[in-house]
Formats: sequence, C-alpha cells, structure tokens
Amino acid sequence: MRLIKSLFLVFLVLYFIAGLSLLITGSVAHRHAAQYAEITGNSIMSGAGFIIALGVFIIILSVLGFLGAFNNRLGLLQLFIGSLALIILLQFIAAIVGFTLRNKADATLKNKLYSSLTAYTPENYEVVTEWDRLQRQWSCCGVDSSEDWIQRARLIKVPDSCCLKIDCQPVTDNTTVHFNQGCYESARNLFFRYSKALGGVSLFFFFVEIAGMVLAIMLLRDLKNNYGSV
Repeated sequence: MRLIKSLFLVFLVLYFIAGLSLLITGSVAHRHAAQYAEITGNSIMSGAGFIIALGVFIIILSVLGFLGAFNNRLGLLQLFIGSLALIILLQFIAAIVGFTLRNKADATLKNKLYSSLTAYTPENYEVVTEWDRLQRQWSCCGVDSSEDWIQRARLIKVPDSCCLKIDCQPVTDNTTVHFNQGCYESARNLFFRYSKALGGVSLFFFFVEIAGMVLAIMLLRDLKNNYGSV
C-alpha cells in the first residue's frame, strides 16, 4: 500500500502543477482573445474560459485527493474518484463537440468578421480599436483583402492601419500601399492555435487522469482492506 500511496501523492503533486499551468495559460489566452472579442466573437474566449475552469477544478481536486490520501480518509478519496470521473467524461464530450463543430466555428468566425466591417465607425470605438490592432499586429487588411473595406464596409478609403508604412505611401514604385493578406487567415490561425492547444491538453490529461483514477481506486481498496471505514 505504501508504494501505491507514494505514487498517488506524486501524481497529485504533478496534477496540481498541471492545473496551475492550465489556469495561467487560460488566463493569458483569455486576455489575448478579449482584445478581439468584438470582431471575432466569443469562440476563443469560451475555449480559454474552459481551460481556466479546468485548471481551477484540477487544483481543487488535487488538494482534495491529497488530503484524502495523506489522512487515509475514504470519503475524500471516493469524492476524488467521482469528481475525476466527471472531469474525464466532460473532457471526452468537449473533444467530440469541438471536433464536430470545427467547420461551423470556422464559418461563424468569418461571418463575424464580415459583419463587424460595417460597424467600423467612429461611434463604435471598440470595433475600430480592435480592427486597427488586428491589422497592425498581424500585418493584414480586411477579411479577405483590402477591397473589403470599400466593397463591403462602404468606406471611402481603406483604414490607415492597413498601410504598409505610417504615411501610407508605396514602399517601392508600382507596389500596393496596403497589406496583401486578409485578416481572416490570421484570425483563423489564432483560433485554431488555441483549439489545437486545448485539444492536445485535453487528450494528454485524459490518459493521465485515467492513470490517476486507477491509483486512487487501488489506494481506496487497500485502505478498506487494512483499516475499514476510516
């Protein structure tokens, strides 16, 4: 039993560190996503929120499991096993839903970008700020190209944040003054970067948590055999 208990405690320490890492990573991702929430929607923020919630839950759960194992408390270990099983189930469901709705989320992102173009007016300060930030940071212009600002947003001229140079002059003769790449690709890459990160983290934790559950069940069984109801 001592070996199983030691292994389980090591797992809990690593699990706590992982939960803390998720909390920090999710918070950073949420802060970055919030900078573009008005023009890209809440998809990225929702994914970041899930990571934050998962991190907090893992931290609480690891503390609960540690108290149960260290003090030989059967009730706490049973609660740990039940909660861990719930997390595994939720991660499995989230992975299926995320994979199924991936293409739909891609289309929703593009439609949101298109719809926000028409809101690029002085009255909508947040939309203007986020579009300018996105175009400058990612060196892009419009959704598919700079023409979107003229054809879809009905602006007289393309926003200055699309300009290759601050004074919006050609870099060389016979070259465009605006970024060639549309911002949809940049926003899509940002979206799928976090989606892949979330999927990879969920898959990794899925197998780690199963190992932790096996150790917890073995420890619980040994405690019952040696101490009965503690």
